[in-house]
Amino acid sequence: MGRSPVSIGIQTRLIAGIGLVASMLVLALGWYWTAAEERELSRALVQREQRMADLVARSFAAPIWNLDSAAIENLLDAVMADPEVHAIEMVSPGLNVAPVRRERSRPAVQPLRREFPVFYQSSPDAEPTLVANAVLVSTQALVQAQVAHMRNFVAGLLAATLAAVIATSYVLVNRLVTRPVKRLGALAQRVARGELGARTEVAHSDEIGALTQQFNSMSERLLTSSQGLRQSEQRFRSLFENATEGIFQADAKGRILSLNRALAKMLGYASPREALVAGRRMRTLVQVEGAEYKRIAHALARYRLLQQVPLLIANREGRALWVELSAHVVPAADAGGGLLIEGMVSDISLRRLAEQELTHHRDHLEDLVTERTLELSQAKQRAESASRAKTRFLANMSHEFRTPLNAILGFTQLLQMDASLTAAQQSKIGQVRDSGEHLLSLITDVLDTASIEAGKVRLQPSSVDLRALLDMVCDSVRLRIEQKQLLFNIDLGTQLPVRVLVDGQRLRQVLLNLLSNALKYTDVGAVALAVRLLSVEAGMARLSFEVSDSGIGIAAHQLPRLFQPFEQVVDDARCLGGTGLGLSISQQLMREMGSEIHVHSELGAGSRFSFVLSLHTVA
Repeated sequence: MGRSPVSIGIQTRLIAGIGLVASMLVLALGWYWTAAEERELSRALVQREQRMADLVARSFAAPIWNLDSAAIENLLDAVMADPEVHAIEMVSPGLNVAPVRRERSRPAVQPLRREFPVFYQSSPDAEPTLVANAVLVSTQALVQAQVAHMRNFVAGLLAATLAAVIATSYVLVNRLVTRPVKRLGALAQRVARGELGARTEVAHSDEIGALTQQFNSMSERLLTSSQGLRQSEQRFRSLFENATEGIFQADAKGRILSLNRALAKMLGYASPREALVAGRRMRTLVQVEGAEYKRIAHALARYRLLQQVPLLIANREGRALWVELSAHVVPAADAGGGLLIEGMVSDISLRRLAEQELTHHRDHLEDLVTERTLELSQAKQRAESASRAKTRFLANMSHEFRTPLNAILGFTQLLQMDASLTAAQQSKIGQVRDSGEHLLSLITDVLDTASIEAGKVRLQPSSVDLRALLDMVCDSVRLRIEQKQLLFNIDLGTQLPVRVLVDGQRLRQVLLNLLSNALKYTDVGAVALAVRLLSVEAGMARLSFEVSDSGIGIAAHQLPRLFQPFEQVVDDARCLGGTGLGLSISQQLMREMGSEIHVHSELGAGSRFSFVLSLHTVA
């Protein structure tokens, strides 16, 4: 068995750490202080040794020169009286005097040896004479004693400081760290035991106090989350038990773990418990064809998801049910791992029956639609045949009408050229000719309408002198305008192209129709024709045509019917001579040319008809 690790409390570790840091700090300061003091004492010793050497050199020069042994002995005793002097020696190289030496019996401690000459000078002006060579040896015993004393002092100070730091740290750590941490530990144990929402006292406003507040907040949040989880679990349980759809959970081997009341009743059991007692295998609780069961199992194992799969099953009582299965594979929530199958089953028997009935009705409706389509197709064919017959009839009748009518108009023109006829006869022949020409125009309108309805109107563009065409149109109506004593205002732009590519006959027909209508419904004022060039680009000229009058105008509610065939929107006796086809034909011709006639009119204030054509210019 392995040895368990030694448990050292946080208080012990904090005190040990603080004591170690304090000891190292005091030790470093003591070492620095001791080293500095030792250096200072050594430097002072060197200075005293230098002063002693200078004093010896001055004091011993005369006694040695005079060979005064008593004085020399006295001076030596005086020098040796200094406890820091360990030994002194005098050697006279030029005098027959034996060397003089004094030395202490104890060995010197870290001795300092200094050698220096001793000179004698009889007068200030005389040359100094070497009388001896001195050797002075000093000991550092006193310095070392002082350093040892200081070290003992520092050691005592270190011990006192360490004791004070440890005691203070123990008190502070116990009060500021250990107790609050123990309270936090006790709080954590209470929360771990399930006492959610528990709190503890915040003793100090420091980091541990902030941590304590966070622990208290965490405990409250855990309580709130736990309450929310319990409520959510209760809601889920309520939804699970009271759902109208069947819900189940099974393991990866197909064993039912749980199911709700709706699924139990769907399978013919009074309660989920009764269903689970009857058996936990799916094949036991529900009767499904083997091939269908394998197909669903393979699909679920492969795709891990099934959505709205229709399935025919039989419940405990043997009653066949159409159900809709939706299931998916999820990982198990427990530590053991594994997979779970969660699914929902809906009873769609009524919907299936409704779909079958709907399919039957749809098939019946398709038969009816096919029958009605055939009838409509036959009716369309009959209508098209009747329309073609009408068109042929109109074309033939128009031709038959035109042949004798042209003969009548020709004879009237010949009779009008006969100068022997009286004025009354000429007037009657003129009325015959006018009536014939009016009848011919009506026949032409009917024929054009039939051609437009049959889709057989074909434009024949050609190079047309635009001004010549406009002059011809103006000349055609100028006499009738003058007869009604109206003004005829013609505004042809100066920049109009000379020749354009257009069906001149159809354009003249439209302009004549608009001018004739303006003349017909205007009694006082003027009729105007304005043609302007809007733009020219890449050989294409945009031309604006406008016919206006000061006549009776058209009511706003009548405008939508204006371009419909056989419609005359003005209730006036002068409308009796027309068929109501002119504007309809003109609008259809404009649409064939890629344009459209626009009208602006006010009742009693006249009307304005306009359209814009884009025509190729011809050089």
